Amino acid sequence: MGEGGRADRASLRGRAIPAGSSRVHAAALHLSPDTAALVLDDGARLRECPRAALRVEPRLGAAARRIVLPDGTLFETDDHAAVESAFGRDGWSLVHAAERFRPRLVLVLLAIVGILWALWRYGLDLMAAAALALTPAAAIDAIDAGMRDTLDLTLAAPTSLPPAGRARAEAVFARLLAQLDPQTRAAHDFRLEFRALPGMGPNALALPGGTVILSDELVTMFPSDDVLAGVLAHEIGHVVAQHGLRQLYRSAGIAVLVALLAGDTVPIVEDIVLEGNVLLSLPFSRRSEAEADAFGVALAAKAGFAPAGLITFFDAIGARAGEGPSWLSTHPASQARSDAIRELIGGD
Repeated sequence: MGEGGRADRASLRGRAIPAGSSRVHAAALHLSPDTAALVLDDGARLRECPRAALRVEPRLGAAARRIVLPDGTLFETDDHAAVESAFGRDGWSLVHAAERFRPRLVLVLLAIVGILWALWRYGLDLMAAAALALTPAAAIDAIDAGMRDTLDLTLAAPTSLPPAGRARAEAVFARLLAQLDPQTRAAHDFRLEFRALPGMGPNALALPGGTVILSDELVTMFPSDDVLAGVLAHEIGHVVAQHGLRQLYRSAGIAVLVALLAGDTVPIVEDIVLEGNVLLSLPFSRRSEAEADAFGVALAAKAGFAPAGLITFFDAIGARAGEGPSWLSTHPASQARSDAIRELIGGD
């Protein structure tokens, strides 16, 4: 064996393609300590050169190993073990080295999984925040309109709520909005609308631009202004925190990342505007619901309403539905949420 673990003499079986030719010849490459000779199977000596002048190309998986002579003649062989014995690590690629050393592949896979987890855990929130900052107000208004149209075409019917019921809810809504700081009010186009939602029970829905929709049944089922205030303040909390768009952007996280990296969010914004109705089927995260609950309790109390109104609402629909049907698909009611609000306001 020579220096560096190379075999001083070796013969490699393979195929030769002379420089300037496309013809393939069965051949052998004979290696001595100083020279290399390419000999055809019929015994004809095709080329000879200094061994050090050979260029051994990196291995690519199971593909034939290529060795190039100084004049451009190509020698190919499938005997990877013989090439490695003759040339040691010369011509190895990092990819092949990783293939040979399997523990490194395991480490690489673990690193990839870790990166993907970090992107899911932290990156999506950062991407959603960046996308929100780049979404124009006109796009948000278009999403609101698209969601209202979808709701009216699929689930809702025109309201049959008496004028007195609408006036009562609008007065509560106005009192709540009056407690918001001017900058927050100006940032959203707050409005209250009413719909009949057959079979959906007492429901409320906040759209990203500031529209809050109340079902007729919710207004008639709860004559208490404190309950209406708790529900409406909760929905206002979703609007202020932009939970709807955040959830949509998280769901479309990869597309948002590509758009941000490309420096152009217009295509994805257009898609979201066209498919804004998807927000109707996206459930809010538990964190978003908890934030909206806390915001709603604080806002209702600030406006002079009993903060326990939201508890009354949750308890009523929980008892009525047995924890099955929800406050639309986006508002899961649970005893745990009622308990959390009781703890928040210090009640029993």
